[in-house]
Amino acid sequence: MITNSQSQRGFTLIELLIAMLLGLVLILACTSVYSSLKSTLSTTRSLSEAQESLRGAFNLITRSVRQSDNISVSTLNGFGELLVSYNNISAGDQVVSCLGNTRINGTSDRFYSNGAGLFCDDGIGNQLIALNVENFTLQAIGTEGVNVSIKVTGMPASLGTDGITFTVALRQKILARITAP
Repeated sequence: MITNSQSQRGFTLIELLIAMLLGLVLILACTSVYSSLKSTLSTTRSLSEAQESLRGAFNLITRSVRQSDNISVSTLNGFGELLVSYNNISAGDQVVSCLGNTRINGTSDRFYSNGAGLFCDDGIGNQLIALNVENFTLQAIGTEGVNVSIKVTGMPASLGTDGITFTVALRQKILARITAP
């Protein structure tokens, strides 16, 4: 039995190839969007971790320096080392270390980096306080303050090669100077 070719219906080879090409273009577009979103999510996560490390380090260093009456800046293994001393704590004053322990006269907090993290040692314990610290540099401002520069992995290049720099003053010394006759 012979059938009429006009009564057969279906897609031609050209139509199938065009449909496959359109499908391939659609899959490539979806893959590109997915890859871009994944990259953006990774960058956002990295920035969030950097911001969290910087915020924690900033809060702990500023609290310790503001409560203290003496600081010492040095270098340890190519990274900054900050020694914060407490010598004039009055009775009834609540002074806490970088790790939350109560301080008494003659105690100190030490902040230092090993190139992978920022640590605090309050004489009672030693603890990592910031992750992925690439650079930790310090510059004393006389005896009344310190410039602190911290660079954390994942920070945008627009923040420079030194990272974030902030200045902290010794509250006790400034108040004593202001109120001195």
